[in-house]
Amino acid sequence: MSKLKFAIIGCGRISYKHVEALIENKKEAELIAVCDIIEDKANERKKQYENAIDDNANIKVYTDYIKMLENEEIDVVAIATESGYHAKHAIDCLNKNKHVLVEKPIALSVKDADEMIDIAKKN
Repeated sequence: MSKLKFAIIGCGRISYKHVEALIENKKEAELIAVCDIIEDKANERKKQYENAIDDNANIKVYTDYIKMLENEEIDVVAIATESGYHAKHAIDCLNKNKHVLVEKPIALSVKDADEMIDIAKKN
C-alpha cells in the first residue's frame, strides 16, 4: 500500500496537531507540502515534520496554495486556515480532485457548507 500524500494549507497554531498526526501515522501517510502566506510559519511546520521523521523528507514550502495544488501530487489537503477561508480553500482543493480535511467550522454559512458537500460528491 502506498502512503497517502498530505499537504497543509495554513500553518498557524492548529496545524501543529496535523503535523503531529502525520508523524504518528508515518507508515500510512506523509507530508509532502505546506503552505502559508507567511513563509516562516510554513517553514516551522516543515522543520517540525523533518525533525521527527528519520528519513530525508523533502517537503515543499509554498505561499500560494493554488501553485501548490498545481505542482504537487497530493492526495489529501488539511485546511487549517482562518475560518472565513475554509470554504474557498476547500472548494478549490475539491475542484482539483483532492480529498480535504477541514478544521472546524467547516464554513461560516450553511450555503457554503452545502456547496462544499455538493462539490465533494461530484468530484
